[in-house]
Amino acid sequence: MSFSKNVFLRDGNEVLIKSLTGKEDVREFQNFINTITGEDSHLLLDKPLTLKEEKIWLKNQIQANRKGVQIYLKALTNGHLIGVCNAQRGIYRNRGNVNIGVALEKNWRGRGLGRVLLMEIITLAEKKWHPKNIYLHVASPNRTALALYRSLDFRTLAKLPQWFEYKGKYCDEFILILDKKFYRQEWKKYYC
Repeated sequence: MSFSKNVFLRDGNEVLIKSLTGKEDVREFQNFINTITGEDSHLLLDKPLTLKEEKIWLKNQIQANRKGVQIYLKALTNGHLIGVCNAQRGIYRNRGNVNIGVALEKNWRGRGLGRVLLMEIITLAEKKWHPKNIYLHVASPNRTALALYRSLDFRTLAKLPQWFEYKGKYCDEFILILDKKFYRQEWKKYYC
């Protein structure tokens, strides 16, 4: 699936959102994820990736896109990678479910980019797979992400107590599920 769209954020900045092409610069992706990981963010990844690890990871993402089991979007400004968002379809009896995730450079958070990426990825997943459920995971200390997800009408499906290790302590992790009635009613004005 090929996707490309220019969007304007609340602050007036223009961002290009596009799918992976297979011509990505592995070092740019490595720098992106290692920068976010170094911020002690709420990502599952907790250590920098080597160039070899990143090459393998990027190759797998490109292959998953080509096979149609994943949609992976990147956000660029002036050719610089500032955010990513993905939707991955479940397998076998879970193929009716889609797991999504988003990550942004620190200085691009709070500008509406996360919301735009999530709305795009959900819309693309709906069109491609018509999933029964769209869900995501979030660590309980990530209050900003929780507020964003809830504003998009994700609801807490499950709480995994003391599940996610963060700053040397275990905290709860939530599984949130999209209220699809909201998606169908409220997002029409944006994507019809």
